[in-house]
Amino acid sequence: MEKFNLDNINFGKLLKKSDEQGGGRKKELQEKTNNGIITVEEEAELQGLCAFPDNSHGAELRIREILGTITTEEKEELRRLNQLKTRQEKNSPELQDLWKRVEANDLNVEQVSMNQGKSVEVLPTDKDEKVIWTYGLLGCLGALVFSEEENGKKTAILTHYDPLSISRNVDDLKNLISLNSSIKKAKYKQTVLVLAAGDYKQNQETGQYENVVQDQQKADMLVMAVKKELGDDVEIKIEPYSTLRSFNKKDEGVLMVRVPPNGQATYKTWFSQGKLGKIIDSEDSK
Repeated sequence: MEKFNLDNINFGKLLKKSDEQGGGRKKELQEKTNNGIITVEEEAELQGLCAFPDNSHGAELRIREILGTITTEEKEELRRLNQLKTRQEKNSPELQDLWKRVEANDLNVEQVSMNQGKSVEVLPTDKDEKVIWTYGLLGCLGALVFSEEENGKKTAILTHYDPLSISRNVDDLKNLISLNSSIKKAKYKQTVLVLAAGDYKQNQETGQYENVVQDQQKADMLVMAVKKELGDDVEIKIEPYSTLRSFNKKDEGVLMVRVPPNGQATYKTWFSQGKLGKIIDSEDSK
């Protein structure tokens, strides 16, 4: 491949030309590619325009990466820009905001990574809402335990584990419940299980196809662990989901729980949503 004296390449002038020509420049470069007459510099320019059509700085960094002139600092900056671009394409504005808050070390946002469990507590006297959430659940098991006590204290426990780590998931879930022992006496106790690998199977009685949990044994292990800690009166809700990815769907694999000091706690996944704790109706809000 032809090598350029990269010090002589004017990236600013190159990208200014692209800006002036808009989509026409990209089309021109694509035609050169089809005709086999594109230079290495032009090919790098085309890739930069494709990667960052609305960000000339990002395009310049991509060009530098292709041509081998990118510095370590610029490489890290490009990584962040690529990550931001992916989030903008794959995540809703709500989730993009959560990512920003996580990176800013916002104490009111608790992120749960894979093979991990965490909890949040919110008192009626607290000033701010807390959010506990996880991502990448496609193929994994997520367990959410929520409670609301008579004094208004709310607790949310969230675990996220791959299917092969079911024993660790169970142990972590039980340990987090033990660490938040007051929820055992809470009036409103709920468990929402978001389980991987849902399969569509035909109901022999109705003839209809239903989305059911593929590995019921693992689902039962989580259910039994929660009931052992909280009692048989705990509400259990199982939500199987499809592991097939959708091209246009935002926030796939995300489970997000919002817990305000006062008001309704809620949860949201990429395919469902619901209320948690004491359901607030018109009479309660008066």
